[in-house]
Amino acid sequence: MEDVMNESPAGHSPQTKPGSVSMEQGQVMLDGPDGVAVTMTPEAALETGRRLIEAAERASAHRPG
Repeated sequence: MEDVMNESPAGHSPQTKPGSVSMEQGQVMLDGPDGVAVTMTPEAALETGRRLIEAAERASAHRPG
């Protein structure tokens, strides 16, 4: 039987590899798994980065040990 506790809330397994980030023509691009691609302004990328770090820190604190 599959262990549901290891799945993300959306029902998908979480990615274990980080996305690839680049800069082109003053925009920040994030390439992730399964063809996911996001282009952001520098301001949006900075705020997204802050939010990712904050959420990752909270999630790490809740991992079983």
